[in-house]
Amino acid sequence: MIPRHAKALPRLLRESKLYCKCGRLIPTCTHARSRQKKSVFPDGDALTVSYQGTNFELETLFDLVGWIFSVTGQTPNNATSANYYYPLVILYCQWCRTLCANEKKEPQMVQITWFPEGSTKRVCLGSNLDKPKRTRKDAARIKRFDRLLKDNLAKEDEREKSYVGDGGQLIGHCAESFPALFIKSLGNKVTLADVRGVAVKPFKALSSEVANKFAVPDTEARKELLEDPCNNCKVVLPRLGSHINLDNFSILKL
Repeated sequence: MIPRHAKALPRLLRESKLYCKCGRLIPTCTHARSRQKKSVFPDGDALTVSYQGTNFELETLFDLVGWIFSVTGQTPNNATSANYYYPLVILYCQWCRTLCANEKKEPQMVQITWFPEGSTKRVCLGSNLDKPKRTRKDAARIKRFDRLLKDNLAKEDEREKSYVGDGGQLIGHCAESFPALFIKSLGNKVTLADVRGVAVKPFKALSSEVANKFAVPDTEARKELLEDPCNNCKVVLPRLGSHINLDNFSILKL
């Protein structure tokens, strides 16, 4: 199944001025690259978007693509990990790579969360903040943290605290951050017990060694391609509500 989101993406990216005048994507176009910095963190203010009355700030091109995948199209009623959710997150990985002038700048982790909002199935995709210059990454992480703090998903004394060990990533850095904020914005419309998700390592999942990239990997391969929630996420996600089940984010439950 090819997600409908994919059909809308080229048009929406073009309208978002991510294409050069020659018709090629800016991050892959030699004309555009000669005129602008090679950064997935564009200069200037974040792009503000709104969904069901809540504003979100998109700091990176990865955020923009994740947003388009999250709110355009319609998730099929018969969607499963195998026929929709996993292929969609792999498609997201591929677009993140396409938008990078340098493959090494793509996110090290992306995440897809799916959940029911009433009778409607929803998805939300996000990426972590690896690879940009430190000042831009820190600024984006702080904005994410401030939003998590505002929504009671983080605490002030956690601003510079990492639950993954000394020198580890801070809260707001993880790919799960944006999906958590998205779910929080929907309030009691979401059945928290049915929220599920999985994190994927693009460098591994898009490797030429993976024969069928869109197929849900077997149990052994999941240990290489996927990732369970980190200790930061194990603190943040339960704050969405007592019915959140961290087991639903396990690579073994995909």
